[in-house]
Amino acid sequence: MAPVKRLLDLEDFSRLIHVGDPQVSPDGGRVALVAVRPDLEKNTYRNEIWVYELPSGKTLAVLQGEGDSRPQWSPDGGKLLFTSRRGLAGEEKGEALYVYHLGGEPRRVYHSRLGFTQARWMPDSSTVLAVAPTPARRVDEDGDYVDIHGLPVWFDGAGFAEEYRSHILLVDYESGLHMRLTSGDYNVVYASPSPDGKRIAALVSRDQLRPHVTEVVLVDPETGETETLLNGSYSFSAVEWSPRGDALVLHGHALPRGLASHDHVWLLSLSGEPRCLTCSLDRSTAPYVSSDTAWPRGNTHPVWTGSGILFLLNEGGRVNIHRADPGTSSIERLTGGEQVVYSFTASRDGGTVAYARTSYTEPGEVWVLEPGRGRPRRLTRFNDWLLGEVELQKPANMKARASDGETVEGWYIPPARREPGKRYPVVLFIHGGPKACYGAAFNFMHQLVAAKGYYVVYCNPRGSDGYSEEYADIRCRYGTRDYQDIMEFLDAFLESVEDADPERIAVTGISYGGYMTNWIITQTSRFRAAVSENGISDWRADFSTSDIGYWFDPDQICGTPWDSPENYERASPINYVDRVETPVLIIHSMEDYRCFIDQAVAFHVALRLHGKESRLVVFTKGSHGHSIRAKPRHRMKRYRVILDYLAEKLKQEAPATRAPRDAAPGPERTGAE
Repeated sequence: MAPVKRLLDLEDFSRLIHVGDPQVSPDGGRVALVAVRPDLEKNTYRNEIWVYELPSGKTLAVLQGEGDSRPQWSPDGGKLLFTSRRGLAGEEKGEALYVYHLGGEPRRVYHSRLGFTQARWMPDSSTVLAVAPTPARRVDEDGDYVDIHGLPVWFDGAGFAEEYRSHILLVDYESGLHMRLTSGDYNVVYASPSPDGKRIAALVSRDQLRPHVTEVVLVDPETGETETLLNGSYSFSAVEWSPRGDALVLHGHALPRGLASHDHVWLLSLSGEPRCLTCSLDRSTAPYVSSDTAWPRGNTHPVWTGSGILFLLNEGGRVNIHRADPGTSSIERLTGGEQVVYSFTASRDGGTVAYARTSYTEPGEVWVLEPGRGRPRRLTRFNDWLLGEVELQKPANMKARASDGETVEGWYIPPARREPGKRYPVVLFIHGGPKACYGAAFNFMHQLVAAKGYYVVYCNPRGSDGYSEEYADIRCRYGTRDYQDIMEFLDAFLESVEDADPERIAVTGISYGGYMTNWIITQTSRFRAAVSENGISDWRADFSTSDIGYWFDPDQICGTPWDSPENYERASPINYVDRVETPVLIIHSMEDYRCFIDQAVAFHVALRLHGKESRLVVFTKGSHGHSIRAKPRHRMKRYRVILDYLAEKLKQEAPATRAPRDAAPGPERTGAE
């Protein structure tokens, strides 16, 4: 008889292992990947780089230095480059480049006080190409003040960054000597060496007022001289060379619908115009699917191999690997099903692909595929303990017809161990973005709330990724069609699920989801409670205080607070606080420079001045993504605060988490390989 499983509990967070960033060696014979373990006692994460042999799956090595991450194989396959914080004091800034020779101890090559945005090998396997912040002017080394000349004033996750520009460094891995290759008042976004090492293709951002607009340049690795290959209104995030070195593959878009545009795969010859390979699909090639466990991400950009260009495609929150023929533009799917592939790489010939994937009830693991030679096989089993011990609830897919005839897709997770005749409270989740989506990914928070006895409901309203570009475009319409879609999906759920209690509903979301939570409680009183996290209440203030506000808001809200004040006033929840009847818990982190802390403070103050019930919880550390990236104890406390608030306001008792006393005990699991 199969053992009776227990329910998921808060403490299980510390046992979940985050797996990702798989890197296939050029010959396809090995895979390196990163596993990250929360350490509650030390309040940190323990990073590990695992190296496996293929096809046997045998473990060849495990590196366990502090902050070990971003492994990169040398072109000759004999060395592994990675970044690390080994040897650095707790508060000491920066990270270092290390090289591992597949035996002995890794060797430190070069340290950057501000870290690296990119690090990879040149084709000679002896030089490292790095992109790192460098001072744009004299900087106060004591950090007593910053001298800001331009924009942005700060950047989320980095703090005050305007005094620096990102440029290319070439580092000799034997001596550690380095040369700064590029300079000037611009930022290198991404860099890729040609197969012969004689040129470097780079994406550069020159306009501080439009930092998302990029140019494609060629850099001479001997002199640093640059040649512009493509400019105009393009927003690319990655560039790679063809195997023959005669063309480039680009990832991004030409801003046809501003920032609502889909990322696509483009080809660029060295003497022609760019050609879009995937625009006819009308789906995004970026895996922007909400998950609190699908990291470290690693590569999500197209990979040009000897067998074609591999890329990810998001279809309704299911993300799979596809392959395009650059000559014929034909496209074939290599993986399929209800899953989200959130990182992948391939061997030089494309014969071996390693990818990190998650599904509704499976946290991330790494799989290996040999296209045309059988089915994918699972390489890692870091989280098998979860599947063996814990009773998880499978989401049910649901589609609702909106009032304008459009189909809105979503899911609901039933509460654990439902009993006949009982009704259960509902928690409505709203994703961030807005150009992100929910989908076939494991979410610890969703499963945890369901384990506590709630229905968990979530959908992809207008503005979401994963569908057509027109569907994703809600510019100038925040709080209108998106709001209607969410409410109409909730209505459809309540009509179809009899034991869901319409009198006990809460709404919650982060970032755009926090904004929409704020908006919802100013438009309706149907919710018993709300939890608004790191959201926006006042678009006028956001324009100036957000790191991206001065260019994101004009695109999304349309205009500026000076030339289009009516747009900012209409879409700001703070202007309607007198209508609020729902108790709200506002959560924010002090180091959030994406949606600044003033958004939470202002909304709380306005609500209290109007006699409304509002509670403000401020985490003194953590950036915009603190729900995923903050230290382990911080994340645990956040979960607890939210669960306690929901239980208080929705009057819900959680079912027993353990199996009945007479049930057979489950097998002992450690959560490790």
